[in-house]
Amino acid sequence: MNLRTLKCVVIAGLLAITAMLSAGAWDNTGHMLAAQIARDRLNDKARARVDALAAQLDNNGTPYNGVSIACWPDDIKARESTSPFRGQFRPWHYIDIGCLPTDPDVFRSRPVLTVTNGNVIVALNHCVALIKNRQIDSLVPNEPVALALVMHFVGDIHQPLHTTTRYNPDPKPGDRYKDDAGGNGLTVTNLLDTQWPKNLHTFWDEAYRRYYKNGDVKATPELLEATALGSPEMKGWIKRLEHDAPIKSDLQFDPKAWALEGHAIACTQVYGTLGAPYGSRDVKLQQRYVNEAVRTARRQIVLAGCRLAALLNELYGK
Repeated sequence: MNLRTLKCVVIAGLLAITAMLSAGAWDNTGHMLAAQIARDRLNDKARARVDALAAQLDNNGTPYNGVSIACWPDDIKARESTSPFRGQFRPWHYIDIGCLPTDPDVFRSRPVLTVTNGNVIVALNHCVALIKNRQIDSLVPNEPVALALVMHFVGDIHQPLHTTTRYNPDPKPGDRYKDDAGGNGLTVTNLLDTQWPKNLHTFWDEAYRRYYKNGDVKATPELLEATALGSPEMKGWIKRLEHDAPIKSDLQFDPKAWALEGHAIACTQVYGTLGAPYGSRDVKLQQRYVNEAVRTARRQIVLAGCRLAALLNELYGK
């Protein structure tokens, strides 16, 4: 075990949205942080292969590198995207596991994977298998796309609201919504400094860089993609995140186990300490909730990066 891998293990040891909604898991900086944490732990062979594949991707003339490639699956969802993949893979970013025993059993049957159907567990297993077996198919037509999806979905599956939704506990005939779409249906009134809808899902996408001040939930600015790849700003953020990674976890590739970890966090913390039942509107987040969310989000990003590194070294580093 090399020093970087050992450090990752030590850190780890200390350490669902509907298709009609466009919010992603973590913002671009969050995904790049996880990718940079992984990159710092790749062996030379794996790092070179990731860089080479990333350079083959493009969206609206914007090139990608071994860190920003993790943003590609969200970038192609943008309205201004001219990518031939635009509109594809949306349901692959999440899985809607409920918190109550009466909620739908999403594990009862495996969904059929298409470009407009599936979930993050099935999609992640599928893309990893394609890379491992050196295959392509009608869904994922080349290895750069497969790699971008893997790097993004490892980040997604560690955002608790991409593995969990709160289902309507008392549905009525004609109800439009069966769940809150992973927190997208709950407006947060004191959420500032965001270009996304002010809801609980957005807060958790950006929680790692949020802070509470004078009754408002504010945010430090995102990093520009051009400053990523080992920049001083990125290194500073990673040092800050790794300081807040105090839980013990396994790095073994296991998407279902990872999803269930995030789901437990969502049920006990994200929803469990919110103090607002299903159907609540215009919720104001309290300081303690925000502070605990920041620590959890930072831990999850570091854990995602460590697990991604272990996976990429397995796929490309031998």
